[in-house]
Amino acid sequence: MQVTAIGGATIDVVVAGASLGSGTSAKQDVESITMGVGGGAVNASLACQACEARVRIVCAVGGDAEGEWLRSALAREGIDLSLVQSVAGLPTGRAVIHLGADAEARVFAQRGASTGVAPARALEAIGRSDLLYVTALSAQAEAEFDGALERLAVRLPRLAINPGMRQIESRSPALERLIMRADLVSMNEQEVRRWAVQRERRLPDDPHADGSAWMAAMLPRQGQSLLVTLGSRGAVLYDGGRVHRIEARKVSVRSTLGAGDAFGATFACRWAAGQPIREALEAARAYCVQVLQVPAANLAGRPPAVP
Repeated sequence: MQVTAIGGATIDVVVAGASLGSGTSAKQDVESITMGVGGGAVNASLACQACEARVRIVCAVGGDAEGEWLRSALAREGIDLSLVQSVAGLPTGRAVIHLGADAEARVFAQRGASTGVAPARALEAIGRSDLLYVTALSAQAEAEFDGALERLAVRLPRLAINPGMRQIESRSPALERLIMRADLVSMNEQEVRRWAVQRERRLPDDPHADGSAWMAAMLPRQGQSLLVTLGSRGAVLYDGGRVHRIEARKVSVRSTLGAGDAFGATFACRWAAGQPIREALEAARAYCVQVLQVPAANLAGRPPAVP
C-alpha cells in the first residue's frame, strides 16, 4: 500500500497548563512545553505509516534549521522525503499551541513555507500511489494543484480530500473541482455545517439523525463517500449507499490537537486498502484514541500501542 500525503508541515511548540485569560503579565509556570512536528500532511503521513503503508509526503519547508529538524524527524519515522520542497525566502511553518484545562487546543500559526507547497509534484509519482490524501491547502497551492489536474491527463488513484475551514469559506471553484474528483471527502462537524450553508442545504441538529438523506445530498456526484468526525460523539460515514456510525471511546483526553487528522487519515488508508468499513472505522478510532492521550498532534517518536 503506497500513500502520497499532500499539505502542510510545521514545527509545533505545545504549551500545557497555562491560563491565557489570567490577566497577569507575570511569568507563569506551566505543566509542560514540548516541541514536535505537525501540520495536516505530517499528521496524515504518520497515521498512514501506523497502518503499515509506505508513505511519501509532499510538503514545503524553509531553508532554515527548523526545516532540517522537521526533515530529520520525518526521516526517523520512515517517511519518504523525496518530494519535500524547500521554499526560498520563507521560514518553515511554525505553530504555538496552548492546551487548556479542557484539553482543547488554541493554535497560533505562521504557515510560512507551507503556503508555497507545489502539490502538482505529487503527480510525478502518481502511478505508484494507491491513495492520494490531500489535507488543507493554501489558496495558491489549491489553484496550482487544480490547474495541474486540468492540464495533465493522469489517472488518479483513490483520492481523499480533507479541506480546511479557510478553503471551505473561500468557496473557490478550484476546491469545488477537487471535491468533485474526490472519492472520499472528510470534514469535522463545524466544517460540514459551513459547507452545507454554502450549498443551501440544511443539516439536522443531530448529524446522526437520518444520515443518509443529508449526507447523500451534500455530495456533488454519485459514488462518493463522506466522513464527518463529531468529536466526543464519534463519527458518521456515508459510503455512497448506506450510513455507518461509530461512537467515541471514553478516554482521558490530554489534547484534541490532531485528533481529526488521526481519525480521517487512518480511515482513508484502511478504506483504500479494501478493508471492511467497520474494521476501518474501528482502526481509525483506536489510533485516534492514542493521539488524544498525548499533548502533540501525532505520535511522532512514540511507537503506536498494540491494539
